Amino acid sequence: MSVVRLSVQFAAFIMLFIFLACTTTSTKFSAVWKDETYQGHPKKVLVINTFKDPSIRRLFEDEIVKALKDRKVDAVVKYTVVPPDAVVSDKDALAAQAKEVGADTVLISRPAGTRQDVTGSMSGAAVLSVYINIQTDVYDMKTNKLISFASAETKIKMDSHDLQHYLNSVPAYVKDLIKKLSQAGLF
Repeated sequence: MSVVRLSVQFAAFIMLFIFLACTTTSTKFSAVWKDETYQGHPKKVLVINTFKDPSIRRLFEDEIVKALKDRKVDAVVKYTVVPPDAVVSDKDALAAQAKEVGADTVLISRPAGTRQDVTGSMSGAAVLSVYINIQTDVYDMKTNKLISFASAETKIKMDSHDLQHYLNSVPAYVKDLIKKLSQAGLF
């Protein structure tokens, strides 16, 4: 009886491992930096994402706010305070928006390129791996200075160009990002 139970448990473990391997992302950070002269800690962060797709952009901002709040840092998403088509490269406009919501820090994430790989799978079907490069910059609004940045490449295994795979990958990436910035001493 115990051999059957162990076999079932082992099979369930293997199936869970395969499922997680097929649905998870892998993120590699090529650079994480924090300005050592910045001695403070952000109190309230305005979170901005510049992905073109509004659903990815909104989810990304929501997940970063959630991750920051889990670390006891107040944060607000851009889409609640800035018009959707507002240009985020205008530093004066960003500073004004940050001041309006009481943010002392602005975190901006943007895509920095993609590449694709097609490989085989165990079933013989082609698997598309999409690698997304993301640059995240963090600015102190008191000094209007860059205080931290992170560059990362995230791999998303896909069997089609389904947007849902991107959406499913965002929470894991954000968790890794906030962890790296925290390890650098920012949060």
